[in-house]
Amino acid sequence: MLVVNQHGDNRGDEAALHGMLSGICRANGGPVRFTIIHQFADDRSARELAASAGFDVEWISLKLSPIEGLRLVLHLVTRISAVLGRVGAVTIAAYRSADVVVSAPGGPYFGDIYIGHEPVHWLYVWMARVHRKPAVLYATSAGPFARAWANPFRRHTYRCFDAVIVREEISAAHIRALFGTRRRNVEVRVTVDSALQVSVPPAQRDRALRRVVVSAIDWKYEGDSSPDARRANYDAAVAAAIGELCAGAACEVVLVPQLHGTAHRDAPYLERLAGRVRDVVGNDVTVSVFDESREMLAQRALFASADFVVAGRYHPAVFALSAGVPQVCIPYEHKATGVLQLAGLSDLVVPIADVTADRLVAVARHVRDQADDVRARSQRAAGELAALSSRTSQAVVDLIDGAL
Repeated sequence: MLVVNQHGDNRGDEAALHGMLSGICRANGGPVRFTIIHQFADDRSARELAASAGFDVEWISLKLSPIEGLRLVLHLVTRISAVLGRVGAVTIAAYRSADVVVSAPGGPYFGDIYIGHEPVHWLYVWMARVHRKPAVLYATSAGPFARAWANPFRRHTYRCFDAVIVREEISAAHIRALFGTRRRNVEVRVTVDSALQVSVPPAQRDRALRRVVVSAIDWKYEGDSSPDARRANYDAAVAAAIGELCAGAACEVVLVPQLHGTAHRDAPYLERLAGRVRDVVGNDVTVSVFDESREMLAQRALFASADFVVAGRYHPAVFALSAGVPQVCIPYEHKATGVLQLAGLSDLVVPIADVTADRLVAVARHVRDQADDVRARSQRAAGELAALSSRTSQAVVDLIDGAL
């Protein structure tokens, strides 16, 4: 199995990858050989995770030098193998030997949000068509598709898949609108995030303390007339919501980095935010930042051990949902909105554009006061969505069985 378009340097992407590999191996009922074309800046944590889980994986970098990239494109045009560079030759060999090509869970790497590198992801899907290999879009997000010049390429890309599967209804609606009433349409199936195929037991903790685990994002508010004021408002609102969740109890607060090993690390931002939180909750509450070097499963175990989660990033919302932990979700893109909608938990959501201290505190109070109900709904949704997520893996295995 060849996996392409795998993002990294993010504990959430690692969780999605781990869930996909685990689910496919279970659905297959036997050994699977994976080749993963990825864009990790530092792939050590992913390699260690795969090795510890016993997955059979070969790793190939998607990040090519300009010369290497040109040689790969020249080969695809001329089909002359001699023009390939070293990485290009390994890449083409992986396509030739694959039973199926899977475009990795994540994104939306097809859509306007990350259009700067979207054409690279088109290419790796098109290569499946060039090599006549069956292909699956594995429970990604998608869209929006307002950049009209890119839409013909996007439609061609989606037509290269034998199965188009997304992880929430909002993305499905984006793809359906992209095709409209065109005769050469695609069928879009909706499952849910692949990380839900793995359940992680909670970490040990001091039960005398209420535990609030927090993920927050240093959102840039690009295009806003007052981005600094908006960011300060967001930080103050998150701190106030944490204070509301801690109210009336001995409490510990843990802020959790998602990005690691790159220039885009979020631990420095969370250290600054921790100071704002301490100002709100006072000295009687312990506030710390989780070690960014800790691997993904340790992070998921921490989220699973929480009494409450504030999820300002997408995968922490998924981690809380998977463990049945009550959360306040602050989506910055449609993917978290869609997953909480699918779970029947839209009352826990405040989109980042709508964040005020009053709004966030009101939802935090609702989550705290109705904790038993929210926990029961979350636990029920976790079981249903784990089964739904496993259908993506089964679809991949069914496609392989049909191709062999």
